[in-house]
Amino acid sequence: MKKWLLLLLSTELIALSYCLFIIPNGFISFGVEGIASLIYRLNGVNPAINIVIINGILILLVSIILDFDKIRNYVIPALLIPIFIFINMFIFKNYQISLPETSITILVAGVLGGYGYSLIYRQGYGASIIFLLEELIGKYTKFHSKIYSWVLDGILLIILLSTSDYRITVYSLIIIMITKYMITKARFGINDSKMFYIITTKENEVKNYILHVLGYELTVLESRGGYTRHKNKVLLTVINRSDYYKLKSGIKEIDDKAFVAITDTYDVINTKTF
Repeated sequence: MKKWLLLLLSTELIALSYCLFIIPNGFISFGVEGIASLIYRLNGVNPAINIVIINGILILLVSIILDFDKIRNYVIPALLIPIFIFINMFIFKNYQISLPETSITILVAGVLGGYGYSLIYRQGYGASIIFLLEELIGKYTKFHSKIYSWVLDGILLIILLSTSDYRITVYSLIIIMITKYMITKARFGINDSKMFYIITTKENEVKNYILHVLGYELTVLESRGGYTRHKNKVLLTVINRSDYYKLKSGIKEIDDKAFVAITDTYDVINTKTF
């Protein structure tokens, strides 16, 4: 219940940022929401409708290549965000918040949306189909996957610049940078991978979760407590940053008294050697 409430709260924060600050001021957001806000600016089509259509097309395209299990975490936010945007646009269609300074408006819009997206990732979901497409393209090319969403944002900003005042474009760029910075911190943290050291009385359940639910390898180490002198087994595993919150919350659900130590890992070589 808490997870669902936080998911609903996060989508509402995104919708408020979008409907109270971005759309009324003529700004654009990033990714699919950015495309929708630009289309709305050019021809007035409801952005929620555009988001549903674009997300639907992208999900169908990605599902041809990937199993549904790998994209289902993106589906729920992809549906909830446009629904909340539609509801909020109807509620606030004749209402606009006027803040004292444009800089404050930009900051509030970026932080509000960025925090909403980061909350989605903290619940184990994917916040934007663009990031799924970005990861897919990066997987099958030699180029770093993070660049693709920025290329799309750059194209959107160039189109915006050609149709509006340069200040609107600069303000939109700042909002995008703030939002994506907060998303990146939630998605990836600082480093490429995370290493978990786990001591638990429910060893088999935790091992099954790591091996069969998350699909990662692990190593079992023998240890002895420095104070109690008890013999223990330490489960050692290295996971991708995107699954950090899944493993952390999964261990807590299985054994809320488990000892867990998490460290940053910059590179992993030959993960299935041992």
